[in-house]
Amino acid sequence: MQTFDIKPLFQTAQSFDRIWDELNTSFSLDHRGYPDYNVLRTDETSLRISLAVPGYQQSEISVETHEGALWIRGRKDVDPHHNQYLYQGIRNQQFERSFQLPEHVKVTGARLEAGLLHIDLVKEVPEELNRRQIETKVDQGTEITHTAEAA
Repeated sequence: MQTFDIKPLFQTAQSFDRIWDELNTSFSLDHRGYPDYNVLRTDETSLRISLAVPGYQQSEISVETHEGALWIRGRKDVDPHHNQYLYQGIRNQQFERSFQLPEHVKVTGARLEAGLLHIDLVKEVPEELNRRQIETKVDQGTEITHTAEAA
């Protein structure tokens, strides 16, 4: 199993095109993974990861975060003697897929819809880390406003 790092998707210093170029480069290393997935930018601070999980029920999938990573696991309890397949092209295997989460990124929800598992992520930077205006006063009574970044 290969872990995909989505940190570059949330870096605001990079241009939009460069982020997607890096993402496509990362994907090209992971063609043999299961299940297949997409990463969609829904707005400036949000992403959606969609995994193709046909045939899986909600009770057979777990989504959790642990030590800065998002873990998705699927397990089907299938009796091999119940059905006698002539051809089985739909996978019914266990899977485990993980994504490294950047700092301040939280999973806001997950839903299973038409064979796709959608997991929504949002970047929530604490107020003390955001850029803010600092008012600076001068002795002559003239105000000067500077932009400063909090540490």
